[in-house]
Amino acid sequence: MQDPRIESAIALVAETLDIPADGLGPDSSMENTPQWASVEHMDICLAFEQRFGKKLDMNEVSTATSVRALAALIPQDGS
Repeated sequence: MQDPRIESAIALVAETLDIPADGLGPDSSMENTPQWASVEHMDICLAFEQRFGKKLDMNEVSTATSVRALAALIPQDGS
C-alpha cells in the first residue's frame, strides 16, 4: 500500500490537471508531466491550500514541483 499522503497528492494533481490519476506516481513532477506547467503549478498550489488548509510560503511553492514534494507538505493527519 502506498503512503496515504502520496495518494492524496496524486489525487490533487490529477484533479487539478484533469488527467488520470493512474498515470501519476510519487516521482511525477513538472519535469516529466507535460500538463504540469508554471500556470498549472499555481493552480495545484492553490488547490493544495484549499484542500489541506495549509498556506504555502514562496519557498514551498517553488520546491513543491513533484508529487513527492507536495505529499511531504501534507499535514500528518491529512487535514
